Amino acid sequence: MLSHLSIQNVALIDRLTIEFCEGFNVLTGETGAGKSIIVDAIGLLLGERADRELIQTGKDHAQVEGLFCLKYPEKVAPILERYGIPVEDDGALVLMRQLSRSGRNVCRINGQMVTLSILREIGQYLVDIHGQHQHQSLLNPDYHIEILDRLGGNAIAVLKEQVGHLYSRWRAIGRQMEDLMKLERDGERMKDLLNYQINEIAAANLRVGEDEELLNERSLLQNAEKIMSVVQEAYDVLYSGSATEAAVFDQLAGVRDRFAEIAQFNDAFARIAQDIESVYYQLEDIIDRIRSYRDGFDYEPGRLDEIEARLALIHSLKRKYGFTIEEILKLKEKLEQQLLTIESSQERLEQLKLQEQKIYGELVEACAELSRKRGEVARVFEGQLVSQLKELGMERTSFKVDISSPDTGSLDEGQLKESISSRITSDGFDRVEFLISPNPGELLKPLAKIISGGEMSRVMLAFKTVLAEKDDIPTLIFDEIDTGISGRIASVVAEKINQLSHSHQIICITHLPQIAVMADRHYRIEKRVYDGRTVTQVSLLDEPERRMEIAKLIGGAEISNIGLEHAQELIDTARKVKQAIN
Repeated sequence: MLSHLSIQNVALIDRLTIEFCEGFNVLTGETGAGKSIIVDAIGLLLGERADRELIQTGKDHAQVEGLFCLKYPEKVAPILERYGIPVEDDGALVLMRQLSRSGRNVCRINGQMVTLSILREIGQYLVDIHGQHQHQSLLNPDYHIEILDRLGGNAIAVLKEQVGHLYSRWRAIGRQMEDLMKLERDGERMKDLLNYQINEIAAANLRVGEDEELLNERSLLQNAEKIMSVVQEAYDVLYSGSATEAAVFDQLAGVRDRFAEIAQFNDAFARIAQDIESVYYQLEDIIDRIRSYRDGFDYEPGRLDEIEARLALIHSLKRKYGFTIEEILKLKEKLEQQLLTIESSQERLEQLKLQEQKIYGELVEACAELSRKRGEVARVFEGQLVSQLKELGMERTSFKVDISSPDTGSLDEGQLKESISSRITSDGFDRVEFLISPNPGELLKPLAKIISGGEMSRVMLAFKTVLAEKDDIPTLIFDEIDTGISGRIASVVAEKINQLSHSHQIICITHLPQIAVMADRHYRIEKRVYDGRTVTQVSLLDEPERRMEIAKLIGGAEISNIGLEHAQELIDTARKVKQAIN
């Protein structure tokens, strides 16, 4: 419910705070006092289109803030979580909207800045405004099927869940079939391309790490002359020696032998002798490796050309298929899988067709059962609504729930499937619209085309009365629901609103005393002039003030003793009626 409303700089409202109660709240006041401004402010809070003319003269911005206390936040909580808005444990929800003359909107939910569309998405689950000029959800045919399904309760909910599940499976299979049929249409061209790519990669006979090995070998061959010169020179110095100088290996052998002679005289000489012996054997090993490399080096005249050609091939494949040989080989596996899919697509398509036929048959049956159940609920709903309308003074009104389903009589199997398929959604294949005829002899027509403002208010009230237990929008606002009614009907309307207030928070703007006396909390809206400026004020009335206000509604500005007595009589009667109902 809306527990706290704060308005700043909106039209005639300078600064205003209202604390609403859970039940029936009524707002009264003279025409032009600013009652509808409060409703407009709530509309701004819910994301309705803003007019900068609403900003108070001389002010740069206007602001509306509302505190909502949600007993059952199941609809709202998932939306808040989706947008990362913190959810309070106590169900508190603070909405804020600020308008500026520059046209900039600032919207916040629980302190977090949000877009206007998010504010609107949340707002639709908090308050339903019904007035002479506001958009009415009831006038939107897309909303009618939802209303009917809520009336059906768990029985329809179970069927809708079944339809939704089958519909999702049917759509998924359909998408798979479309992909396969496209694949099949392009199959031959793709097969040729895939075979070419697979064969090109396979023919190269690639090996992971091969490119690095070839690069190393190429580097050796390109520098073979320099390498062999260094190898031979090292071998000569270390082992062969020259005409003028003995080899290092022989000189080291002589040094080894000399230190072996003196090793007996000192431990230090013995250790040096051991180290020289170790170096001697290491050098011998190095010489053997140098000799082995020199004798084994085989420079094939055409090998460098072969390497260059192989590296060019690998580079070309990398440019086409991947940055590394490993990536190219992985792509080859993927291409082979694609080719296998194409080659088996016809078989897979036939399997999917069988699955689609089976799921489609189950889906149509479930939709038909859902449609049948909707028909049952619709007939009960029609009777309930007509009964409520009679009590509200619309005795001659006819009402019908028009459920449009696919015509199965004159269509062949192919046409029938096409007709049904084009209509099926997760809600089934029905199209639902409420039709009404307020006067005998008139054809049933959509609500939006036939209902006057006064009639619409009563129709809305009738709907809300029937839907009271199923409707999960906690706050209902009726802006001048009393248009075009008086006397006994006014009393009936008042009782209906009071009945609604047991399951919903009601905020009602009225000029009728019969409605005002039924309220749990009564606010007076009035204009005052301060320092040459006109401002709107709201006062919560105590019992004496309330009696005076009711007397004004009965007799106008001039309040007589008779008017006060009549007001008290109405208040007392209302109290008795409420006690009897409760």
